[in-house]
Amino acid sequence: MDVLFVGAGPANLSAAIHLARTLQAKGMQKEIVIIEKSQRVGGHILSGAVMDPIALAELFPDWRSRGCPIEAEVTDEEVYLLFEKNAMKLP
Repeated sequence: MDVLFVGAGPANLSAAIHLARTLQAKGMQKEIVIIEKSQRVGGHILSGAVMDPIALAELFPDWRSRGCPIEAEVTDEEVYLLFEKNAMKLP
């Protein structure tokens, strides 16, 4: 192999796709490998796989029509300071 990415999280997947496209545009062929210890791609992501779709749209403008497995979209967010017995919402 020519390039090895360890872990199939969003950053490595994006980097591998971008690298493959860049090499292809230059007429170069390299073997790019991603290894993942989980049974599924990104199975050990601590973030819960919450991501901004802008990055996905840059790599795959037609991601919605291709059937990207999005379970839910974030339409609102709130941030709280958590205390032992209560919480305070931040502006």
